[in-house]
Amino acid sequence: MEISHLAIAPRRTRKFSTEAIITAVVGFCAILGFAASISGHLGAGVSSRSLSTVMRPSFVAPMRTVSGIDRMTECHAGKNHLRRTTKTIEKGEMPTDIEILGPDPLQRKSAYPKLADTKAAKDTWFVIDAKDQILGRMSTLAATLVMGKWHPLYHPAMNMGANVVIINADKIRVTGRKFTDKVYKRHPTGRPGSMKSESFRDLQARIPERIVEIAIRGMLPKTRLGREQYKQLHIYAGEDHPHAAQKPMDVTHKISKPTKDTYLQDRELVRG
Repeated sequence: MEISHLAIAPRRTRKFSTEAIITAVVGFCAILGFAASISGHLGAGVSSRSLSTVMRPSFVAPMRTVSGIDRMTECHAGKNHLRRTTKTIEKGEMPTDIEILGPDPLQRKSAYPKLADTKAAKDTWFVIDAKDQILGRMSTLAATLVMGKWHPLYHPAMNMGANVVIINADKIRVTGRKFTDKVYKRHPTGRPGSMKSESFRDLQARIPERIVEIAIRGMLPKTRLGREQYKQLHIYAGEDHPHAAQKPMDVTHKISKPTKDTYLQDRELVRG
């Protein structure tokens, strides 16, 4: 039987460069040295915690030498930048004879008014004399008081507003040519051709309270909360009002005046 000769391919030989061989030898020596240092620490009885400190990569920054003393600063950061720390305060029992109407001082949370706070805010009454006052400036103050932005526990989701009484609404004034040019429109039915318009002068002669109502209502939120706050507004054309029993505080001097002047007048009222 004849055996055919098989063609055998020549064997390939890998050629390593001198630089690759030197790099491999240096890396192997470095590994051996690191292993020897670890075994030396283990033989000396180093704890696992100190071993982790040794194995942890560190950053050593040299500092200036003062009077022959070498000061070195070491920083072992590790994964501290991923750690989140929170400061908590232990809650203690509050005295039973003290009623807290505001936020709990031991919880250290954002102030959120309670129902008792809203009830106490509604018991506050203010009165504003609109005689010879500018409509916009007076309405701004009234809207601020009705919304409760003057209260330290003000929150946009809770009704912290007070009751505001406005007197002499028929003596309110406007600037420029608004007395004759300003027009109030109403379209109750919504049908074409049924819209009615009325000038400021005519509406003030007919229903002076409505001018102030429209101005303040436009500054309140257009929500259920705004409709509830609008009920705390009491407007009268003359000087008389039926809320004398609530003893409202006169805040007319706060209209369009700097904060310093109003503070001084408030201090005089408190002293008196």
